[in-house]
Amino acid sequence: MTALVGGIGSLAFATLTPQPALAAPVITQKASFDYANGAYPYAALTPAGNGLFYGATVYGGDNNAGSIFEFDPSGSGSITLKASFDGANGTNPYAALTPAGNGLFYGTTSRGGDNRVGSIFEFDPSGSGSISLKASFDGANGISPYAPLTPAGNGLFYGTTSYGGDNGAGSIFEFDPLGTGSITLKASLDGANGAGTWSALTPAGNGLFYGTAYAGGANNFGTIFEFDPTGGGSITLKASFDGANGISPYAALTPAGNGRFYGTTLYGGDNGIGTIFEFDPSGTGSITLKASFDGANGGYPYAELTPSDNDLFYGVASGVGDYGVGTIFEFDPSGTGSITLKASFDGANGTSPYAALTPAGNRRFYGTTLYGIGGNGTIYAFDPSPGAPVPGPLPLMGAAAAFGWSRRMRRRIQQVRPVFPIGR
Repeated sequence: MTALVGGIGSLAFATLTPQPALAAPVITQKASFDYANGAYPYAALTPAGNGLFYGATVYGGDNNAGSIFEFDPSGSGSITLKASFDGANGTNPYAALTPAGNGLFYGTTSRGGDNRVGSIFEFDPSGSGSISLKASFDGANGISPYAPLTPAGNGLFYGTTSYGGDNGAGSIFEFDPLGTGSITLKASLDGANGAGTWSALTPAGNGLFYGTAYAGGANNFGTIFEFDPTGGGSITLKASFDGANGISPYAALTPAGNGRFYGTTLYGGDNGIGTIFEFDPSGTGSITLKASFDGANGGYPYAELTPSDNDLFYGVASGVGDYGVGTIFEFDPSGTGSITLKASFDGANGTSPYAALTPAGNRRFYGTTLYGIGGNGTIYAFDPSPGAPVPGPLPLMGAAAAFGWSRRMRRRIQQVRPVFPIGR
C-alpha cells in the first residue's frame, strides 16, 4: 500500500495493491467405479508407459471376485474393465500390479487359486485382456499375500504373505514366472522378527531387502526387518516400534537416496493416529520419529510415501482432514520433519484413500480411493502446486472507491462457498 501523504485530502489518490492469494491444491475426481468395472480399489495405479494405467479392485467385475481395469486419464478420464477374477485364477486382489518389462504384469490375490488361500497371476493387457494363474499358495509357502511383487533384477520376484509359513506369522517367498510358474518359501516370520505383513519388500541396492511387519517385535507393535535372499534366505530383526515412534506399519519403506528410508504407521505417535518415521539400516538399525499426524493434516495412513523431485514426499491418510474422510499431505524430511496438509477429500472426489500416489509427470499424481461417488471407489488426480490466484479485493482508486463501489463493481465480487461432503 502506498503511503498516505498530505492528510485525508490525499486519500482520493491512494492506491491499494494487495497480493492475491494462491488457491490451494485440489483433488479432482477423474472417474468412478460402477461395480461392473470393479469396486473398492485398495491398490495404487501402475503406469503402462503409453499414457495408460492399470489397477486392480478387491470386488466387482463379472464374478464379484475383483477386476483388473485400464484407466485412461485423457479428457475427463475413463475406467475400462480388462479382465475379471473367477476364483480359479484368484480372488480379491489388494496389491498393485508389477510390470515385467515384456508388456505383461504380475500380481497377487489374497484368496482363491488352487487352495483358496491366494495366488500369483499374469495379466496380459493386449486385446480385451486376460488373467492367467501362474501359481497358488498352499499354506506352507504362505497364506494371503496383500502386497505387490518386488522384482529382484534376475528375472525373479520376491513377495510377502500376511499368514502361513513355518510359524503361521507370514512368509517371504520367491516367484519364478518361467514356465507354469513356481512359489518357493525363502523365510518365515516368527513373531520376534515380526508377525504379519501387508507391505512389499524394498530393495536396498546391495542385494538386501527391507520390509515392515504390522505386529510382533519387542513390543508387539510391529517391526522393520532385513531380508537376505542368498542361500535359503533369512530374516533379521532390525528395529521394533515402541508406540512413541509409531504402531503397526502397513506400508512399504521408501528409500530417500541418502541410505535411509521413510515410512508411515497406522497408529501411535504424539496423537495416536499415525506417524512418519525415518529408518537407518546401518548398524543394528534404528527408527526415529519424524512427525506425528494430528487430525488436521490427516490420520491413519496405510500407504507408503511417494518421493518427488523437489526432495519432498507426498502421501495419503485414510482419515481425518477437513471432512473426516482423508487427506493428501506433503512431508519435508529436513530438520525434525513436518507434515503439511495439501488437500482434503470431501466425498465428491473420493473417500478413504488407502493406496499410494502414482506419479504422472510434471509433479502431478493419480490415486484411488476405496469409497466415493456411488460407494464403489474413485480415481482422482492431484496437482500439489498452488492454483490460480484467488480474486481478492479490487484496487482502491479514488475517493469513490474509498467510500463505496458502484453496483457494477459489486457484481464482480464472487462469494466463495465451502464444499461439504455428500450426505453432510
